[in-house]
Amino acid sequence: MESPLPDRLKTPHILLADDDEFIRRVVRHVLLGLGFEHLREVADGDGVKTLLGTTPFDLLISDVQMPGMNGVELLRQIRCGQTDASADLPVIILTSYANTDVLTAAVALDVNGFLVKPIKPATVEAKINQALGERAPVQPAHVYAAVDTSLSSLAADQAPSQPVGGRVTRPALKPGPGSNEENEVRVRDLRPGMVLARAIYLSDGTLLLGGGHSIGRITINRLQDMREVLRDDTCWVMRRSL
Repeated sequence: MESPLPDRLKTPHILLADDDEFIRRVVRHVLLGLGFEHLREVADGDGVKTLLGTTPFDLLISDVQMPGMNGVELLRQIRCGQTDASADLPVIILTSYANTDVLTAAVALDVNGFLVKPIKPATVEAKINQALGERAPVQPAHVYAAVDTSLSSLAADQAPSQPVGGRVTRPALKPGPGSNEENEVRVRDLRPGMVLARAIYLSDGTLLLGGGHSIGRITINRLQDMREVLRDDTCWVMRRSL
């Protein structure tokens, strides 16, 4: 369960990035209707980086496909400390669950949520509150730097027609002694510190997380968000991590 939000985050300063004026207008309308009045907008990743250098924001909501730098590469640069924002800045990505390479890269970068069209006010509010309440990522910068953000689905201007089955989102750790002792656990019952005994795949066969991965709260939240596109509703964890 997430911790209650501190008072300063009950009226967060939000930065919205999307090159599509219609989508920005829709999201702006929803955010203002929910009472999120401290809102700035930009049309691309360079605009985000410029504003991050001048204004403290509590949350970034970013589209993926934008001129120049895509939204996942922007997330990677934030996590690697290559912007003026804190590396743990909460980031929500606007995307489609059909873009599996976006999902895998964003999960590897400890994204704080996905917003999928059509935009629904109740969903937006829940995603924002969850993102603001999540703990900071703890991965070292070199782990984030290794994530591939080239995103073939964007290069093709559409979702990939074939599963991106070979993509590894983080270096898979080699299971240690006793790794043959496994337990099957429902995604909803995962807890921080559990270690995956087997890989987790999306429903189209895309590798999401490799076996040996120690999962934290942010990853658990994303797996629970993405249950409809996971291949299985259960996963296998090391018994010693239960």
